[in-house]
Amino acid sequence: MFSQVKAKSGKTLNGSSCTEAIIINTIPLLIDGKEVLHESQDDTFKVYHPEHGKQTSLVQGANEETVGKAIAGAKEAFSSWSKIPAFKRRDILWKAAELLQERKKELEESYRHDTHVSEMITEFDNGMAAEHLRSAATIATEIKGEIPPVLEGTLSLVTRVPYGVIFSMSPFNMGSILAIRTFCYALACGNTVVWKANPTVPSLHMGLCKVMWDAGVPPGALQMIHFAPGTEPKLTEQVLAHPDIRLVNFTGSTRVGSIIGSLAGKYVKPAILELGGNAPALVFASADLRLAANNIVFGGLVHSGQICMSTSRIVVVKEAADELIKELESIVKDNFPHIGKMGLATQGGVDKMVHLVEDAVKKGAVPLGHAISIQKRPSSDHDAIGYTPIILDRVTSEQQIYTEETFGPSLIVIRAKDVEDAIRIANDSDVGLSASIWTRDYKQALDVAQRIECGAVHINSTSVHDEPALPHGGFKNSGFGRFNSMAAGMAFTTTKSITMHEPKMLPLSVLG
Repeated sequence: MFSQVKAKSGKTLNGSSCTEAIIINTIPLLIDGKEVLHESQDDTFKVYHPEHGKQTSLVQGANEETVGKAIAGAKEAFSSWSKIPAFKRRDILWKAAELLQERKKELEESYRHDTHVSEMITEFDNGMAAEHLRSAATIATEIKGEIPPVLEGTLSLVTRVPYGVIFSMSPFNMGSILAIRTFCYALACGNTVVWKANPTVPSLHMGLCKVMWDAGVPPGALQMIHFAPGTEPKLTEQVLAHPDIRLVNFTGSTRVGSIIGSLAGKYVKPAILELGGNAPALVFASADLRLAANNIVFGGLVHSGQICMSTSRIVVVKEAADELIKELESIVKDNFPHIGKMGLATQGGVDKMVHLVEDAVKKGAVPLGHAISIQKRPSSDHDAIGYTPIILDRVTSEQQIYTEETFGPSLIVIRAKDVEDAIRIANDSDVGLSASIWTRDYKQALDVAQRIECGAVHINSTSVHDEPALPHGGFKNSGFGRFNSMAAGMAFTTTKSITMHEPKMLPLSVLG
């Protein structure tokens, strides 16, 4: 997926630069084509940049009244948006893709305004988000029904129709791709969307919503709201309990996704959930070990490991383990010093890494190539919230990091007896989103790929791979439902059966 990304001199995988003069952005709610700010500031919250600790944005949080207005406006807009010709929705989404790239520099600056993100990631994020908009545009005119064979004298039409108002929630990482994806396919299918943007990247998400509006998405068809910290449980339940919300989609952690799924079940709403990954990379004896080591590390550390598909677990067969470790140690020695501390979005992310790494080392895990460096919250404005990348060998099932992903710049090595044992270890997880296999034996690779319990398997490529043409989603606790392309067209529509019959009097006498 990153094969066309070029290395740039003087740049590392981590971070943005800090400017001396910091403008504090005011982020309103975007409802019915208008910016909404409450008279009282009771519902506002501040956003602080994890790099320098200074305030970057003041965000208007929603309350019960504005949540109700957002839903009501989306319902009203649905009656017209769902009825406009599909080719017009296609043209609007295509225009949005053009605007997104025209405003690339402005949106990248908005992204960096509130959080850690590298130039490589912002560039990739903008380009792939535009591709998702184009993909959504193409499926707008491709939603089809069918005419199944039925009883004699009957004609049946099975049509696909939009659900109505959809509640969408997007994460902070890959801030454009995962936000655009959460609503573009829904809009293409004729739904309207109440979108809860992410509080970590509010400036970027405001810019994305305005791109959609300026492209021609009508007032009410896409509403953007924020929830202030502490209000999320109450307001989320208010939205899901509302009778006009017909489907929910969420991308984020398995823990929060489980809560969303439970609420969706409580209020009988279908849900599309794309959750945690903890991706394994299986390395077999015939693999090009130098290539495998290099690309696995890239897949584990790109965007500081804050991608749902990030490689977390290296599962290597006994025959290849020692040689792979040598390659990994060489990478640590030659590359980790200049990579340095990699920025994370929150202090909570650092604390989680500290806990999992400390637990693993206490129970026998061995850091490769360098002493453990654990950085907690910085003491000066010039230090970032972050963590030095680390690779741990000799990880076993007794350590928490064996089953729990750090969502940070770390990789663990688990040694398997043979291929069968490697498959067992890879599947010894409650999640299954993405995986990679490294081998020169493609027959073996295809056989193993069929047996790995996850939504995508990439042979001789990093686990971080997603593109609009491929259905995206997971197995087990990585969620259910699929984003992207026609898989999303199916997910964001439902069937309606219509039958026509030859008039025939039914025999009332048989009822007695």
